[in-house]
Amino acid sequence: MTTAATPVEAPRGLPGKRAAIMRAATHIFVTAGYERANLDTIATEAGVSKQTIYNHFGDKERLFIAVVDEARSGADRATEFDESLLDDPAALEQDLLVLGRQFLSTALDPQVSALRRLIIAEVAHHPALHRSCGDGEAGSAPKLLGFLTQRIALLAARGDLVAERPARAAAHFVSLLTYEGQQRSKYGTVAISPGEIDDICIDAADLFIRAYRSPATRS
Repeated sequence: MTTAATPVEAPRGLPGKRAAIMRAATHIFVTAGYERANLDTIATEAGVSKQTIYNHFGDKERLFIAVVDEARSGADRATEFDESLLDDPAALEQDLLVLGRQFLSTALDPQVSALRRLIIAEVAHHPALHRSCGDGEAGSAPKLLGFLTQRIALLAARGDLVAERPARAAAHFVSLLTYEGQQRSKYGTVAISPGEIDDICIDAADLFIRAYRSPATRS
C-alpha cells in the first residue's frame, strides 16, 4: 500500500520563495492596507505556506518593513545617471531638468506613491519605519541625493556654485520636486501630465540656481 508523499517545505533561503512572498506582500499591503492585510492571504497569493513566511520574515510587521526597504533599494537599483550631467555650469539648468524628470518618474509611480501613503499612515505604530520618512522614503532615491551632493560639491569647489553644505543643497532640490509632485498628484492618487512634471522641474531648477549660483555668474 502506498501513501501520498507529504509536501516538503522549500529551503528557507530559496530566493524564488522569498521573491514570491515579497511580490504578494507588496500587492496586498498596497491594495488592502497594513491592518487588513493578513499572512494567510499573502501566503495564498505567493503560493507558499504561512510557515514559510514566518521562516523568512518572522511576522507581519517585519514583512512590511522588508517591503518598504525593498521599494527603497529597488528604486535605486533601477536608477542610472548620465555621468556627464552637472559638470558644465552652462548646462546646469538643463541637467537639473533631466534629473528632476528622472526622479519624479519614480517618485510618482503608482505603487511607490501607494507605499509612501502607507508609510505615512503606519509610521506612528511602527518606529522601525522612521528611517523611511526622510532620506530613505520610498521613491526618494538616496542614489540621486548622493549623485547631486557629489556634483554640487565639485561645482562649488570650482566656484560655479556657492554651497557650503552640498548635501543640504541637494536635499533642497529634491524637496522642491517632492513637495510639488505630491501636492499636484494628491499624494500619487491623481495622474499628472508630462507638461505638469516639466513645470515642477523647471520651477525647482530655477529656484535652486537662484539660491546657489555664484555671485560671479549672476547677470
